[in-house]
Amino acid sequence: MDKTKTNTWKQRAGILVLFVILAAFILPAAACSTNGGQTPTDTAAPTGESGTESAGSEEPAKIEAMGFTLTDQNGTEHNLSDYRGKVVFLNFWATWCPPCKQELPDIEALYKEHQNNGDDLAVIGIVYPSSGSEMDVEGIRGFLDENQISFPVLMDEAGSVFRDYQVTGLPTTFMIDHEGNFIGYVQGALSRELMDYYVEDAISNMKS
Repeated sequence: MDKTKTNTWKQRAGILVLFVILAAFILPAAACSTNGGQTPTDTAAPTGESGTESAGSEEPAKIEAMGFTLTDQNGTEHNLSDYRGKVVFLNFWATWCPPCKQELPDIEALYKEHQNNGDDLAVIGIVYPSSGSEMDVEGIRGFLDENQISFPVLMDEAGSVFRDYQVTGLPTTFMIDHEGNFIGYVQGALSRELMDYYVEDAISNMKS
């Protein structure tokens, strides 16, 4: 499998994130805006961001991911700090967003695979109930049941985590390492192949 990888750094409102761009495997689907109006952008994954600069050989600074405590669709409380020792695949999405719905089955498959094959990875979704065109909590639960989604989907009813993570397009996926630090993020739908690459790379680095 031929992968083209470019590592670049970008400072974004105080959050230093590592972009790992695999252009050959980024889905062409547009991202949705977070205002609920399904306004498409032409930025699928981080290639849409301009002004990147080469990281060179410098050791990247570690930036701790912002903590949160939220409840999932089953009423279970989740605190980000509970997942120290694991890589976290954190996906911000919405029920009205076509690219989000496109990647949901692959995220569910990723969750089930790692649920059955060890505990190195936590797969978590976050939605913002009753914002813009989004359903309320009960509507989201019904959507998840109807689509047989079982991975934890946290209800950010106040929108505070969306704001803390500066989510402006959906879906947006953050990778967080086993120490609770940002690895990077991608805005736009991911293929399963690209999900696996990011996850395997993060777990490999954790074990090295």
